Amino acid sequence: MNWKGMFLVMARTTLVILLAVFTILVSGCSPQSPQRISIANIGNAGSTTGYHGIGLMTIRDTSGGGAGFAYGAVSGYPGASADIGGIGIPKHIEGYWAKIAASGDAFEAHYKISAPIDAQLAEKKIQALNHYYANYTRRKGVMQVVVDSERVRVFYTLKCHEPYDNCTPKDNANSDGWVVRAPHDSTDVVLLFDGKGESSDTPFPGSPYYKK
Repeated sequence: MNWKGMFLVMARTTLVILLAVFTILVSGCSPQSPQRISIANIGNAGSTTGYHGIGLMTIRDTSGGGAGFAYGAVSGYPGASADIGGIGIPKHIEGYWAKIAASGDAFEAHYKISAPIDAQLAEKKIQALNHYYANYTRRKGVMQVVVDSERVRVFYTLKCHEPYDNCTPKDNANSDGWVVRAPHDSTDVVLLFDGKGESSDTPFPGSPYYKK
């Protein structure tokens, strides 16, 4: 092989190496998917105004995950409970639910919602409660959905219950006033979402209650 051929081979080899290094650098600087952060592993779903049926209720979080709160017929607060695996900072809520008639054998109204949740504010409120207590800790919180006719609320709580737990707050721990008492005054919560869904006397098309 003459010197020109050797030069071409060396040039090609150098180019391959440079391209490989460039690919590694670019892939290392590419945007990464959001890290999964779990702030609650238990879910509650209930109502403060009688029996409701929750056919579908999903909360999505900022890391691409989420959890379902469709626990069927629910009543009272905190209502039904389930292991939701893990959910991060909520950013969107979507669902279908219905008010159960006093007779218990029919639905008197149907509701649906699809709405964003202010994730930045929700995270601030969650951190406020996580740093609220002076002598009480819990590794993961509880996410709660409460439906009352067309109204739907989302709470986050650490379920500190006196006299079983020491729920004394730190000094100046609630300067923003975000930590409030739960429905029925049972524990401390922060309200992450408070909205109203659409209402109808008949099931919405696409809902679990709709039959063609």
